[in-house]
Amino acid sequence: DRLRVLEPDKFSATIPGIRTVSAVKTTELIPPLPAEEKVFIWQRTIMQYPAYIPRLKQLLQQGYLIVAEIDDNPIRRREYADNNYLSYRGCHCVQTSTEPLAKILRQYNPNVAVFPNQLAYLPAPRTYSEDTVTIFFGALNREKDWQPIMAALNRVLVAHKHRIRVKVIHDQRFFESLKIEQKEFEPFCSYEGYQEIMYSCDIALLPLVSNPINEMKSDLKFIECAARGVAVLASPTVYENSIVEGETGLIYSSEKEFEIKLNLLISDAQTRRQIAGNAYDWVRDNRLLCGHYRQRRDWYLQMRDELPRLNAELRDRLPELFDD
Repeated sequence: DRLRVLEPDKFSATIPGIRTVSAVKTTELIPPLPAEEKVFIWQRTIMQYPAYIPRLKQLLQQGYLIVAEIDDNPIRRREYADNNYLSYRGCHCVQTSTEPLAKILRQYNPNVAVFPNQLAYLPAPRTYSEDTVTIFFGALNREKDWQPIMAALNRVLVAHKHRIRVKVIHDQRFFESLKIEQKEFEPFCSYEGYQEIMYSCDIALLPLVSNPINEMKSDLKFIECAARGVAVLASPTVYENSIVEGETGLIYSSEKEFEIKLNLLISDAQTRRQIAGNAYDWVRDNRLLCGHYRQRRDWYLQMRDELPRLNAELRDRLPELFDD
């Protein structure tokens, strides 16, 4: 995964004495250098029990610190529970993206670290069109999140139909529900294409209703928008913990508030661009990977130092990992 593994690996590899190797689905262990501290990270792996026990035993026998990386609520996939959460219980420790998600994961493994999502680079500051205001919506399986605001959204779009357009990625039903002709749809695209479309927009809509799955999500969509000069109108779920209301974005708590604030962002270019500029500066100062990647190395070394304790806890959770 680019955001959670590949980009952090690239940054970590710039630290003297650090080697990183990544692979998809299958991998071979590389020969270690003398006195090298070894870490193996499983990213979003659904481990089957007991099929994965020999693989975990091999890593233990070769002296690896075993880490699980997960950035999504495990209740979304019943396979985790079907295998008694081996994906987390069978590792020394777990890393994730948010504290609410960490709280869930600590039920299965007490050794959880939070590394918030960060951006690997910051695009150049935006220049804006003076003619048309473009709204961005990019998501998949979000119908329950956008349905409560669709009527208000359409009222605003119709009121501003001569100067507004909407760009939609992935969500066909959202696109079809829009009551204006000035709209564009991209069914699926590369991450580069997704970034390019976002970079061409002025306002982004980030609706998430409150439910156990949404509340575990990260604020990644906000920082992606902020880095591309896009002013956001977002739900309080997830985003109220990152957005400073009226400074780095706008938060709505009702359909009426959504309508009022979207009208404001469309009508007032100065306010819209000031909010976008503030958010851009906040990402620059707080959410770039270059300012955080060493935290992972430091935690891995700390966990390596505590390996005797971690092995004892792992033995208590899964004694079969230590059978001869």
